Amino acid sequence: MKLFKSVLLSLLFVKSIYAYELYNNTVCDKIWKRGETLLGFMEENNLPLSLYYDLDDAEEKLSADIRGNTIYQILYDKDKRVKQVLIPLNEELQIHIYEEKEKIYTLEIEPIRYQTKDMVLDIAVNSVFSKDIVDKSGNFPLAVALEQIFKNDVQFNRFKKGDRVIAFYRQKVRLGKFYGTQRVDCALIETRKKSFYKFLAQDGNYYDQNGKSSNRSSFIVPCKYRRISSKFTLKRWHPILRKFRAHHGIDYAGSIGTPIRAAYDGKVIFMGRKGGYGNTIIIKHKGGYKTLYAHLSRFNNSVRSKRVKKGQIIGYLGNSGVSTGPHLHFGLSLNNRWINPAKKIVLTQKLTGGKRKTFLKHVKLCKAKIDKLLNESEGKDVKQTKHGKL
Repeated sequence: MKLFKSVLLSLLFVKSIYAYELYNNTVCDKIWKRGETLLGFMEENNLPLSLYYDLDDAEEKLSADIRGNTIYQILYDKDKRVKQVLIPLNEELQIHIYEEKEKIYTLEIEPIRYQTKDMVLDIAVNSVFSKDIVDKSGNFPLAVALEQIFKNDVQFNRFKKGDRVIAFYRQKVRLGKFYGTQRVDCALIETRKKSFYKFLAQDGNYYDQNGKSSNRSSFIVPCKYRRISSKFTLKRWHPILRKFRAHHGIDYAGSIGTPIRAAYDGKVIFMGRKGGYGNTIIIKHKGGYKTLYAHLSRFNNSVRSKRVKKGQIIGYLGNSGVSTGPHLHFGLSLNNRWINPAKKIVLTQKLTGGKRKTFLKHVKLCKAKIDKLLNESEGKDVKQTKHGKL
């Protein structure tokens, strides 16, 4: 019932964005300032501070994840009093503050509600790769996604006029604006008389039409394990707490004493107890990456505060801290923001076995769609552009 009520209030909030003049309310898009805290935000907007002090430890940590420059929404009434607030925590969860009764406010952490559409982009580059994509699609996150996918294959500063880009992707829209990471299912770039294909596999990584990856280096799985007991997710309904939570890592269940290895070259910057994580090691890597290894039974003290190589033993799997069984919690962050380790772990440079068979079926379907567009343009001016719903 509580969840239904929260959903209803969010829908009413969205409705008010398009009809606020009718209700004499005002919705404002604002930008979260760097260094701003949720407690400071509540003080500034005359919201009850008890909303913050009533947060549990996990919720408080989530609130600290609000990134600078995040766009959030506030609904004011005619007297400039705050009626509702939506603050994204990540791509899947948001803080929702609303006035339930007069001067009685509620704070909930809930899923972000957005719409998705399957889209196709087909353009000829006219000037600058990313600029042309934004000009034709209006979707800046799409340009970022395509640059990430093809960063090891093409030089974006060497594109020539008439080079071609085709992409089939899923577009996310929140409150009328493009939002978060746009999922590209398959894409083709034709540049300098060469064709580069990329297809999304079930492991979340991109491969060419033969199932090969262009990743030049990768993090490794840090231990041998029996099974993955919990995957990375930005949105998980906790069955006991009955609240939404994020799980910022991968849990590898295994035997106590299993060696834990550094996932990549770096320097050990923390080795000790860390709250519910128990015995924890943090390694700093180049490029703004950090890895976290939690619930260890013991450390390899010889690497304390030292530089380590990928694959070097740093500790041993355990059950310390808040844990329901022996496992390694492995976390990966980029510029102090948690990301999915699975997307940076490439066990092999090409897919094999059943994974490759499933992938090749996906390639066949996607390539047929791309080839259809290529055939349609034969004999036509390749500088024409198309962008629309599938």
